[in-house]
Amino acid sequence: MSLRNTVILLLVAAGLTGLVGCGSSSNQAVAPTSGAFNNSNLNGTYVFSFSGLDDTQGFESFFAVAGTLTANGNGGFSGGVIDIDDPALGSALNTGFAFNRLPTSGNYHVAEDGRGTGTISATINRTQVQFGLDFVLTSNSHGLISRFDSNGSGSGTIDLQTSDVTQSALQGSYAFGLQGADSTVVNSLATVGSFSLDGNGNAIGLQDFNDIGNSDGLRALPLSGSVLAGSPGAAQLTTNATGFGTLQFDVFVIDPTHMKFIETDSAAFLAGDAFASTGNTSFPSGPLVFTLAGEDTALGPFAAAGLLTSDGSNLITSGLEDVNDEGFVAQAPSVHGSFTSTGPRSVLTLNGIYNGGVADGTAGVGLYAFAAYPYKGGAMLLEIDNGAGNGTGISGGNVYVQNATSLAASRSYGLNLSGVNNDGEADWISEFTAAASTMTGLYDANNLGFIASDLQLGSGNYSVSSNGRGIASFPTLQTNSNSFISALNLSFYVVDDSTAVFLETDGNQLGTGAFELQSPTGGSSPAQIRSNFMRPVSQANAKPHFRH
Repeated sequence: MSLRNTVILLLVAAGLTGLVGCGSSSNQAVAPTSGAFNNSNLNGTYVFSFSGLDDTQGFESFFAVAGTLTANGNGGFSGGVIDIDDPALGSALNTGFAFNRLPTSGNYHVAEDGRGTGTISATINRTQVQFGLDFVLTSNSHGLISRFDSNGSGSGTIDLQTSDVTQSALQGSYAFGLQGADSTVVNSLATVGSFSLDGNGNAIGLQDFNDIGNSDGLRALPLSGSVLAGSPGAAQLTTNATGFGTLQFDVFVIDPTHMKFIETDSAAFLAGDAFASTGNTSFPSGPLVFTLAGEDTALGPFAAAGLLTSDGSNLITSGLEDVNDEGFVAQAPSVHGSFTSTGPRSVLTLNGIYNGGVADGTAGVGLYAFAAYPYKGGAMLLEIDNGAGNGTGISGGNVYVQNATSLAASRSYGLNLSGVNNDGEADWISEFTAAASTMTGLYDANNLGFIASDLQLGSGNYSVSSNGRGIASFPTLQTNSNSFISALNLSFYVVDDSTAVFLETDGNQLGTGAFELQSPTGGSSPAQIRSNFMRPVSQANAKPHFRH
């Protein structure tokens, strides 16, 4: 186990507040081109979630936090409830690994560029547990968030909740994607699926699992159960897979099109999103953007992103892919494939892609299969080929319908990166302004407990091709004693004129994420862009080996 962190997460309320500012500089935030943010932009009840890697008192594990927070517009959180899945924290407390429906409160501050900091706390077994927060708002209803304290790191989202969502409002179909760990705690687990809800919350559907690379007997499983509205709601989802019986979740409803799930039973540790679909939705057609992440067969972190063209019938007629496998960067310029659809489930086969194995030289481009569950504007993906062609142990991600190939000019964006380097999990929050070909702004970083704030991105530059693939480079990042890398390089893919997803292409760190247009008083980016449900995996107690 890692013994780097000797400060346990069990801290009194004042103990962690000072940590949020550790590593900060005197750089001044600058208001976005669309206007300044302040504390009043965070006002109302929000659903939030973040997940990553915990490192508490020498114990390491996947963790997830999800819940609600009521912001008063003046720097205070109250009236919230959170769920925590965290075997490392449970081991440190010598108690269970899942903590459900805990009352929470805290504080926050929003700078004029939309970046903010805060804390939330809850009591477990008469001991106060506190998480530091770092976030960037893209509007008064949406933001990108990361954990920001000395005991772990993770990324997620925060969204304004629609009030009084009734059971009847949830009636309809949903696609979902969940990621985490199985009951062993150390094995990565992910699942995608689809369910339809009747007016009473009864659910029927299909579900696929990938358990550390294994999908045998875990494909297209019948799903049943219930999803009940409430504060929070509850879900019981049942499949017929050996080892995966009734899985229980709390459900935090943002609105009738978007729900957050977090597992509550310790049978596994899963968290993610469900998005509204149209039932028997076929695989999307036209130009598509995709992202993949997970781990390769050597348990090293892996991520990829690219473009596909779907004929809407059964063929992927063209595409390209950028990949970063534990610091080894490659491109597959000629991707093609096919798909077959049965009800809400499709099987997508992609040929000519890298899907892990690049780091150890065992894999070139090959043929890989994914379960795909479409929703409005995209689809959830999960690898189901058991590492064919020396591919990944487990990979998955999202497909997005591409609605634009260029970004809004001379505007400001919020950015979140979730990645891995030799020290483990790395998560960034940033705000930058993009001019004709240059970018400037500030970033905050958490490298598994080593935190840095208010650092300059330096003089960045970017370009976008006619197909929506772009390159961005920040070659002279400002650094401090907690910084791990001194330059940041991205391949990004425009989804619409306000949103792009990206792959980090550095040799000493990999990551995925998104940047979204800022509008302090406007609405947020499309809901389906707010979650790349799979993140690059940093195995607990098994550090990556970046060679560059």
